[in-house]
Amino acid sequence: MRDWWRLLGHITRITLREGRRSAVILAVLVVCEAGVIAAMGLSQRELVDDSAAGATGGVIAAVVIGALAYAVSAVTGRVRGNLLIYIVGRVRGRVSEEIQRRVSSIPTITHLEHAPYIDRWNRIFGSSQALSAMPWSALNSVVAVLGLAVTVGLLASITPVLCLLAALGVPLVLANRRADRLLRDSRDAGTELLRHEERLHELCVSPESAKEVMLSAGGPALNRRAAAMWETAAVRETTARLRGALWQSTAWMAYAAGFALAMVVVARLIRDDRSTVGSAVLVVSLATQLQSQLRVVLDSLTTAAEAGQAVAHYWWLRRYPVDDSGISPPSALTDGITLRGVGFRYPGAAADTLHSVDLHLAAGSTVALVGANGAGKSTLIKLLTGLHVPSAGSLLVDGVPLSTLSPFRWNARLAGVHQDFARLRLRLRETVGVGNIRFIRSPTVVGSAISQAGAPPFAGLETQLGAPFGGVEPSLGQWQRLALARSLMREVAGDRPPLCVVLDEPTAALDPLAEHELFQLFVDRARAARLAGAVTVLVSHRFTTVRMADHIAVLDDGRITEQGSHPELMAAGGQYAELYRLQERAYR
Repeated sequence: MRDWWRLLGHITRITLREGRRSAVILAVLVVCEAGVIAAMGLSQRELVDDSAAGATGGVIAAVVIGALAYAVSAVTGRVRGNLLIYIVGRVRGRVSEEIQRRVSSIPTITHLEHAPYIDRWNRIFGSSQALSAMPWSALNSVVAVLGLAVTVGLLASITPVLCLLAALGVPLVLANRRADRLLRDSRDAGTELLRHEERLHELCVSPESAKEVMLSAGGPALNRRAAAMWETAAVRETTARLRGALWQSTAWMAYAAGFALAMVVVARLIRDDRSTVGSAVLVVSLATQLQSQLRVVLDSLTTAAEAGQAVAHYWWLRRYPVDDSGISPPSALTDGITLRGVGFRYPGAAADTLHSVDLHLAAGSTVALVGANGAGKSTLIKLLTGLHVPSAGSLLVDGVPLSTLSPFRWNARLAGVHQDFARLRLRLRETVGVGNIRFIRSPTVVGSAISQAGAPPFAGLETQLGAPFGGVEPSLGQWQRLALARSLMREVAGDRPPLCVVLDEPTAALDPLAEHELFQLFVDRARAARLAGAVTVLVSHRFTTVRMADHIAVLDDGRITEQGSHPELMAAGGQYAELYRLQERAYR
């Protein structure tokens, strides 16, 4: 509950920053509506009683009060609705931006790969509307409860027995809470299914995957599977809603029985001359409005409960470890990067991906990682770049544990390309320039990076990329060269040269000669920059490219089985030599 109140205060502060005047006006309108129901009920009682007594002045006063109450209700309702949409919309934008910034600022990527974590921050995004409306659902609840208290007081003024009518609101609240809990559980259970369903449908509309889907005619099958997932999630939610509706209907039936009993009590009071016809009208009016007030309370509680579903997820994200208190990496490497007994297991996995890896990446050297698919090469790259934290062992940078370095400052001293490189459909200048955001507006630096990577200049740096946005759609090979150009931005700019450059199969779509030329470019640059001690790590299945590395490590099932220079490994006659000769014969 403490977290709920803290989040309410946080969202309220955002609301006031986004529109203090509008928020104050809306709050005043909400409070003013609290007295409208009582004013309308009282005016109706006085109108009936004064009409029967022939009190013209009382009749006029009752009509004026009733008309004003109705006018206030009609006008404030419309204005309040428009202001609420405006304010909540602005706050929702800020809340979504805050959540997105928080998700993207975490230096590791476990929260982007582990399904339970993905479901949690997806749930936060899905509840952003309810989160943004928290101050107003809370205020509506308070005002509705106050109005309810006034209504109960007026009923008690006729006879205390009528207070029991309000007591029947308790089962309504309990039934509503039960319905909310059922709905919350069903939505949490269906989050992963709906996320999976969305990804399956994206396969049919994303240019990269749609080609294969169309070629294999797998669209209908994917659609059926996605539809089945959506249907499963929808059935769960519908079942929860029906069960909740059953609880709520039972509570409303009890309330209806109480209302009928209240009318019998009032009828007896009138018969015994202990009450007036106006009081009966007041009871009818208040009982009807009491139902409306209870609905407002319940709706407000429902909105608050929906936000409450995301409170735990929100604070989980806010408390997710983002520690930038570490020390800065060295300005240059003198010893290199060392892995000692490094092991790693992905969250939820049954076995380790890496086992007791011992490897030294000497300062100024070029190291190649080779092995079959799934051997652990990309996982090792992610550990070197700090995207994952080792489950066992230690990773040292010039003898200093990587865990003690600032993750953001270490990231700033890295460069390279992963095998699943991004296709940024922006302007050419931006697509490449984000590799070093400080120089994104520098045509000299961006142009030099494009040229050295052999990437196409298209029609100039302002060329829009991506057919979905009316621009040029590069080929796969061109996208890869643009990714390489992006990785060169830090070196070309001369802005704190990287300490580690990783190239994780970034040229798979290029022919062997083009790949060799590009890797040779990086190797030559690494050797020319030995004074900085930068380590260059190459991952490739083409052994003619790998042989240019100073040191080669062979991975098999998450373990290093061989390591050494190309001549040493060929002389050893092990797995590397066998694979090299096999590939060499294939090229011949």
